[in-house]
Amino acid sequence: MKKVNIILLLIAVFTLFVSGCSSTIFEPVSEIELTNLQTGENTVMAGNSQLGDVILKAIKTRDKTDDDISNFTVYELKLKKSTQEDYYKLSFDLENRKAYVSQEDNNYVVSADSAEKLFSDENFYYIYIDHTLYGAYLDYNEDRLNPEIKYDWTYRDIEGHFTKKEGTIKGADEDAIKISENDNLDIVYERVPDSQVVKAYSQGSLVGTGTNIQDILNSLTADGEYLVESKAQWRQKEDSQPYGYQTLTFSVNVDRPAKAAIVTRENYPGNILIVSVENLNEGETLSLETDAVKTETTEYEHKGKRVFICPIDLYAQPGDYDVNIIVNKGTNSEYLIASPFEVKSKSFKTQYLTISEEMNETNNDNAAIYEFAQLVKPARTESVPEKLWEGTFSMPVEGELTTDFAEIRYVNNEQSSSRHSGLDLAVPRGTEIKAPNNGVVKFAMEGLLSPGNTVVIDHGMGLFTSYYHMDTIAVKKGQKVSKGEVIGTVGTTGFSTGPHLHYAVSIFNTYVNPYQTLSGIID
Repeated sequence: MKKVNIILLLIAVFTLFVSGCSSTIFEPVSEIELTNLQTGENTVMAGNSQLGDVILKAIKTRDKTDDDISNFTVYELKLKKSTQEDYYKLSFDLENRKAYVSQEDNNYVVSADSAEKLFSDENFYYIYIDHTLYGAYLDYNEDRLNPEIKYDWTYRDIEGHFTKKEGTIKGADEDAIKISENDNLDIVYERVPDSQVVKAYSQGSLVGTGTNIQDILNSLTADGEYLVESKAQWRQKEDSQPYGYQTLTFSVNVDRPAKAAIVTRENYPGNILIVSVENLNEGETLSLETDAVKTETTEYEHKGKRVFICPIDLYAQPGDYDVNIIVNKGTNSEYLIASPFEVKSKSFKTQYLTISEEMNETNNDNAAIYEFAQLVKPARTESVPEKLWEGTFSMPVEGELTTDFAEIRYVNNEQSSSRHSGLDLAVPRGTEIKAPNNGVVKFAMEGLLSPGNTVVIDHGMGLFTSYYHMDTIAVKKGQKVSKGEVIGTVGTTGFSTGPHLHYAVSIFNTYVNPYQTLSGIID
């Protein structure tokens, strides 16, 4: 009876063992997927392949251990069977030539024979990369960041053979690194490389190269996102030493404080003052203030910058001035950028003109003044926001200068209340007048009392040219004109003492020095 009970007990135990035993032993594995957790590389093999047999033998290990395996190279195993999938991890201690298999929270030591075969297999080459590649990371404001690393590395394997491999280690930090005025970023290597080349790219174009990451970052003065590559090299010094390259790749988002610059070099009363502002964030507002400009100022977008084109007051005293750019005026984020500049001294000519009382009265006639204010000035109040002109301006006619810009005029021994608004160029009647640059005709009308037949051209960004006393007009309002295109002919209509062209340049309705445009305004 006792014998029967023992047999029954053994059968029950065997049944429980079989039902509770890992299906790996009793159910065939059709496929094994091997994943390198550091690089994401995948290898798929048949369960009955040579490496598959070695892996399955390693998994059957039941030599449990409490060894700390947290810092070893790890691969994930997925065993595919007809009814289920099992997951394991393989860890490698190259220094002690030991391998471990883990499932759930249990760790087992792989037999020395199986471990040696795994170490020798090509699919586990990364064990040597992980062990010999010098550590590298980014120190960002004393925080450690791990970017993507590409390697081209030569190492000695367990059998003593030198092997070269290329690959990529996935980065843990994929977001662009914000770089503002007070941020610090450096590359830290476990062993200082023999050489290092750092390159920065913007939209695929190389914008900076050097040997120091901080120098490259400092050279990136414009806001935006940049791709940075730092390629370091370690040369072979001893036969047993690994060598090769590793390249850290990461993105930086540069956000510099706004910066203002005075673009114009020669600033005189009556000249154009150009101020550019860069490194502004989206949505930030600007306003410009300076004692040298008495009119309202308008900003424009030009080549990634904000630009102000302002008329320096004709009566501005020579001396030092500040251009104050107020960013986000009236908000909690308001701040000021001050740029100093000098208004240089300039003397203007004086002209004495004697005319008939009838003509003098015509010039000072209230009807003529009112007409000009109602017709011509409104044409110069709205401008195309982009630059229409190209390069330098040319003179519309070549003639004798009879009255210069801003000349002080005495008419019949009485000083005029205003300065001369442009250039009077004496040329024969009928001489062709050519557009000094590209633009759009904003005004074209005959028979005005004071300026006579008149044309106004908008060149964009608040810059206008005006033509008075014309004989004939060859363009009409809204017409696009190109540099050198004939817009009419010289005459002596309106308040004029003889055939000439009165040519004026203005920022909206404030007249400025026409000669300045001959050497260019902005590119």
